[in-house]
Amino acid sequence: MALDELKVAEIAAAVAEQGLPWTASENELTALPLEERQKRLGVLVTDEELARMASETMQLASQEERQLQARVFGAPSAIDWRNIGGANYVTSVKNQGGCGSCVSFCSCAVIESAVRIKLQNPNYAIDLSEAFLQFCGGGSCSGWGLTSGLDFAKSTGTTDEACMPYQPTNMNCAASRCSDWQNRLTKISSYTGYATMTARKDAVATNGPLLAGMAVYNDFFAYSSGVYVGMKSTGLAGYHCITIVGYDDAQQCWILKNSWGAGWGDGGFVRIRYNQPDLLLDTSWQFYSVVPVISAAWHSNVTVAQAYSSHHSQNAWAYFTGLGWRKIQAGAPDGVTNMLTLLTQAVAEGRKVTVYADGDFVYQAYLS
Repeated sequence: MALDELKVAEIAAAVAEQGLPWTASENELTALPLEERQKRLGVLVTDEELARMASETMQLASQEERQLQARVFGAPSAIDWRNIGGANYVTSVKNQGGCGSCVSFCSCAVIESAVRIKLQNPNYAIDLSEAFLQFCGGGSCSGWGLTSGLDFAKSTGTTDEACMPYQPTNMNCAASRCSDWQNRLTKISSYTGYATMTARKDAVATNGPLLAGMAVYNDFFAYSSGVYVGMKSTGLAGYHCITIVGYDDAQQCWILKNSWGAGWGDGGFVRIRYNQPDLLLDTSWQFYSVVPVISAAWHSNVTVAQAYSSHHSQNAWAYFTGLGWRKIQAGAPDGVTNMLTLLTQAVAEGRKVTVYADGDFVYQAYLS
């Protein structure tokens, strides 16, 4: 097969002949020459780095295996963060276009979902700037390292999309970002890698969508539906960053969100069979979760569904509709005991409150 011309009919015939559980079809990407398809990727990695990453993943897997012996994991057999009790914590599919910015797209996607999950609010409006992360963080349309976006999100953060709208071309950071960008940053405090299947699934179920990388072969561009099993014979196109949004043990697959627009794949998503060494996805590379930094803000007219304390007044909690559980911060201006009394009163009387809270704590509260 000539790599510069992707013959979808030949791919579909090979899929059928091998009895693979997916379908191939033509789309905007399959009509592109190889050089243009490769611009839809963007993880920069050398052979030496590939070897190092595989070695680090094996070392981490050994550590996780020892830890697993002392733990009982209760991850479900399937989870999809697009439908958790009818709620969707995954933000919309975007399109990186002809620019190797996949690292920023999957980094932002993971952070966006992490914020929604931490706030326990699937409808929370968040749209982070892939352009700011990529072009202010040191990346370019030529690509970036797999975790480079997470490193920059930790050290600096990224703005909202409106501050620096994305264009599929190398953008000048200083000239393109808004003047008040420093006041519009979303950051992460840390990110964590996972190397075993059990730890990966537990991380997806517990933390939400994860960042991952994979080797992309040319048949992948023609994916339409089903569970993808790669055909190495179609040739390696490059390496790609992609977002794990769930998994399904019945189908033995990961569920992933891509950054090639909703016209590719299954509405922009893809299912990929577990344990395919050629893809590197879950055999040689780690998956990564993030911990977002949620800035404290005022929230007006919030319903308090529950308020309680444990054995001592310094360990008190409240559940706010639309915000979720928040611990009453020890040393808060209102005092833990006084705030707990106020919140308990709000529950009993069905009154709303105005609270000053971040993703973990409530600091002040007033009856609305």
